[in-house]
Amino acid sequence: MNMEMLISVIRQRCVAVDRAVVAMSGGVDSTLVAAAAAAAMGVRCVAVTVQSELTAPRDFTRAVEMAEHIGIEHHPLCIRLREIKEVRRNTELRCYHCKRAIFDLMRLEYGDDTLIMDGTNKDDDPKRPGLKTAKEFGVFSPLKEAGMTKADVRRVAKSIELPNWDTPSESCLATRIPTGIPLNQQRLEMVRAMEEFFHARGVKTLRARHDNLVATIEVLSQYNAIIEKNHDRFMELISDLGLRSYRVCVLKG
Repeated sequence: MNMEMLISVIRQRCVAVDRAVVAMSGGVDSTLVAAAAAAAMGVRCVAVTVQSELTAPRDFTRAVEMAEHIGIEHHPLCIRLREIKEVRRNTELRCYHCKRAIFDLMRLEYGDDTLIMDGTNKDDDPKRPGLKTAKEFGVFSPLKEAGMTKADVRRVAKSIELPNWDTPSESCLATRIPTGIPLNQQRLEMVRAMEEFFHARGVKTLRARHDNLVATIEVLSQYNAIIEKNHDRFMELISDLGLRSYRVCVLKG
């Protein structure tokens, strides 16, 4: 599988489609889909990135940068997800209800006849609640349709020089909070504050969690020096947040 074949898959699906939107998170999967869709459909396709209480500012910034790099029109889509009871309660079906609200808003903004595309690839677990929602809304997944695994995605993204080809998979801030614990503003802001602390110091990808007064920082090993250099300042931050200590783990993906 190469870029030309992915573009062909999209062209075949969109031959009778007037307009399409790519749900673009800024990760490598959706970025590759956006690049292929732009090549296949031109101005008939736009990229859309969700902004909510559950998304980190750096994810939106990355999506803007990737859209500019690709040359595709980019729109923000603002939504208040914690106002949805099923999302706020953070149950096992949180992702299902979250995606449903997002796709509902996309339909409202762009019309029922607009084709929605996402970055689901062959390796993604079909049992994920969010993928169930995508199926219900008829979302088109070009990578999955083309049989592309995550490794295929990274290889093709590298071949066309996408800057985020090797960026680890991201997820929303809600995934840092254990299932069953409500998503209140304080818990989310603690995660956001810890992640933004290191992001501002050059760590491009990390995940921060907190439980039982202990913070966990998941980060690529290449950033260990930055973590160590900022130990004292980070301790001051987590102390202000009501935490006592932290540990560092290797981020995979």
